[in-house]
Amino acid sequence: MILKDFLAHAETEIELGPGMTVLTGPNNSGKSSVVEALRCIATNPLPKPFIRHGAKKARVELEMDDGVRVAWVRKKATAWYEVLRPGEEEWEVYAKFGRNTPEDILNILRLNQVPLEGGKSLDVHIGNQRNPIFLLDQPSSVAAQFFASSSEASHLLAMQTELKSRVRAAKREKKFQQQKMDEISAELDGLQAMPDVNLELEAARELKGLMEKFESEIPVVESYLKRKSELEKHKTDLGARGKELVYLQEVPELFPDAPLDRLVAGLENLRDHGQKLKLRSDSLSGLEIAPELFPVQRLEADLARQNQLSFAEGQQSARRKVLEQLTSPPQIEDLSALSTTISNVDRGCVLRDNILHRAEVLTSLVEPPELHDFSPLMQVMNSLSSMRKAQADAQDRLSELEKSEVELKQQIENRLAEIGNCPLCGGDLDAQKMIGESHES
Repeated sequence: MILKDFLAHAETEIELGPGMTVLTGPNNSGKSSVVEALRCIATNPLPKPFIRHGAKKARVELEMDDGVRVAWVRKKATAWYEVLRPGEEEWEVYAKFGRNTPEDILNILRLNQVPLEGGKSLDVHIGNQRNPIFLLDQPSSVAAQFFASSSEASHLLAMQTELKSRVRAAKREKKFQQQKMDEISAELDGLQAMPDVNLELEAARELKGLMEKFESEIPVVESYLKRKSELEKHKTDLGARGKELVYLQEVPELFPDAPLDRLVAGLENLRDHGQKLKLRSDSLSGLEIAPELFPVQRLEADLARQNQLSFAEGQQSARRKVLEQLTSPPQIEDLSALSTTISNVDRGCVLRDNILHRAEVLTSLVEPPELHDFSPLMQVMNSLSSMRKAQADAQDRLSELEKSEVELKQQIENRLAEIGNCPLCGGDLDAQKMIGESHES
């Protein structure tokens, strides 16, 4: 008899001899616990504090004369039996059997109680320590029932034993036949599956094709999963940033940069055009100024005045000669012929004087130089003047644009100073840096 964590016994092993075994010892040494252990393994009583303090379960184990070992295990809320037969290595467990002790356990222990009328029973093997005298503390009716049942006890026990042996034999036979039927059924099932081999092979081929397809798609799925994890992480980051940006104010309306871009582009075009005009002006600065042409109109006016003076002087000299002839006038019969002659003489003198004077004047003149074709030069000069005018206009326009650029930069600096920091990234807004980047781009 072995007791483990049962009441006062931590681990006690008692070897019972043949005949009577007497346990002696002082009080509270565990003698009554041995009797109570036999009662527990025989009757499986209601849960009571059988478990030793500090342990989780109590165990009562008996080894019978035939080598069978029976154990009763008690936990706080449940109990079960374990049986180890000779030649076996594993314990057979009896659990979930209700309140009554299993029949197999009672047959091994042979500590059955005697049933009485009215559903009661009487324990004839284990006595109560407080009522040591058997049947003397019971009513006479209980004693009569006991003696009435004991007269036929041997015959009933024999019949009960025979019935139980037959039942056990029938159960073993049934179990053997059931195992044999299961083996035959398994063999038949294996033979019946032969016609379905082709179907199973076809299904296997389909599964293999699906497996190959899945193997080819696994990298894609893995990439999708990786991308999903990255997106989820990015989503988490964006969510965190969104929570941080909830408290920010709305972005102020930015200055419309389209007019500024157009203005900057126009300014760049004017600068390029001004540089081109400056290059053309530098290339034309080496040309000399055109020489002043001879004043032909003034010369013609002087010749006209000289002709008039010569004509007047010729008339006066002709008149003097006529007057000299008249001092010794000839005999003229016809005055009209004389006047005609005088007038012809006057005209001849005037014409002669004019020719002589013009010859004298022309002899003092130098031959005129051969004139050059100045039409291309005049075109260049006209183009140069127009270009100088366009350059002046462009310079004025450039000055206006530079003035507008300075005002616009000042406005941008003032606006950025009002804003302070970038509403998106929180960085400082440097006007010079932003204008410089815009100009370079």
